[in-house]
Amino acid sequence: MIGKNVLIQLILTACSSVVGFIGLSISARLFGPFILGHLAYILGITGLIFAFSDLGLSRAQVHFTAAFHSAQKTLGTFLSLKFILLLATAGIAFLVALINPAQFKGIFIIILLYELLSRLAESILVTFEGLQLSWPQNLARFIAKLFRLLAILLIGYKLTSVLGLSLVYLVEATVLILLSVWLMRRFLPFNFSRSLAKQYFKYSLPFFVIVPVTYLQANLLTVLLKHFHSANEVGFYSAAFNLSTYLKVLFGTVMVFFFPKLSSLFQKNDLIGIKNYLNLTLKYLLMIFTPLLMFSFLLRQEIILLVLGQDFLPAVPVFSWMLLAVFVLLLINPYEYALYATKKHASLVKVNLISLALSLLLSVYLMSYWHLGAIGAAIINLIIWSFSGLYSLFLIKKNFGFSFYSSALHFILPAAILVFISSLIIYYYPVNL
Repeated sequence: MIGKNVLIQLILTACSSVVGFIGLSISARLFGPFILGHLAYILGITGLIFAFSDLGLSRAQVHFTAAFHSAQKTLGTFLSLKFILLLATAGIAFLVALINPAQFKGIFIIILLYELLSRLAESILVTFEGLQLSWPQNLARFIAKLFRLLAILLIGYKLTSVLGLSLVYLVEATVLILLSVWLMRRFLPFNFSRSLAKQYFKYSLPFFVIVPVTYLQANLLTVLLKHFHSANEVGFYSAAFNLSTYLKVLFGTVMVFFFPKLSSLFQKNDLIGIKNYLNLTLKYLLMIFTPLLMFSFLLRQEIILLVLGQDFLPAVPVFSWMLLAVFVLLLINPYEYALYATKKHASLVKVNLISLALSLLLSVYLMSYWHLGAIGAAIINLIIWSFSGLYSLFLIKKNFGFSFYSSALHFILPAAILVFISSLIIYYYPVNL
């Protein structure tokens, strides 16, 4: 069943990625780096505020839904708590907009609706992860991406401004929430359980720091990049980041099934099973995605020109660094998920706080002092993700006694050598594709 679900998940996610890929390509050509960058900056500001709209409740929802094998017992409680947080953060966002309305350029209501609708929809869809159901959430996201592409074609050709691009985002969020509400009918009737709510808060307590800090770190880079440089630079970073994370989304689909399985093994106290499952997951992730990352790295300039266009040529080195960062995520993701699934995630609070402080320090040093701009932001991602990954490996060793899957080097070293040799060949004997 897991194999079938993973296959369905990969197919639907791949289809969504292709549609999103096309949408990004058309958006880049229609709106250009300045408009993409300015909207990314605005979303960065709202992202800083809405970083506190979850506090780990989504993780708790996946955990308890998997434990009960039922969403009907959990969804009512989860959505009640989530809705309170969303309204609170929306109120804060409204106050920020009143204090400095100029930075939103008249699109505040559109962005606020987008944030509320998309986050509420994802709160509903995350429930299916706990049930290990692949098709409902991914089909909904795929349909929403199709409507987004249609909106780009209909709105983008008529309104090539920040307003036009923000309306495209709103269309996608509206379709996604409608589909999510339709899908959650199967879990009716909902009930709120005070005792379950207390369990949610108890489980989520370490995430009260981890989740907001993670969102703060991601959005802070965008906001600081705009502060130190220009909207164009943010556009280069945002486009390269989105391109590279399509691969992250693909291998993230496999991890959806990884979390409940690990939780089940932990409840049985099967440490050998956890170790074997970790190794097997990393092995298949490397087998599938290492060639894709190698191909993307070697043809990074051609990909940028083909997908984004000539205006985004400065994004090529940014894309290179982001691909390296995504490869680091590929290596460490199973181990971070293992800490969450085995309830050892409280140990990650310290590393997340250190990562946030390090991100601030590096932002000033690389983006301002060294004037690296978007390249600096990508390098910061690589450094932070590497640091948190090494700490996760340390915690795995400390809590369970097993180390990084050494056989992974059989994939990593040949891939690194092949990329190095191929890069030299391409450099000295360039071929126009």
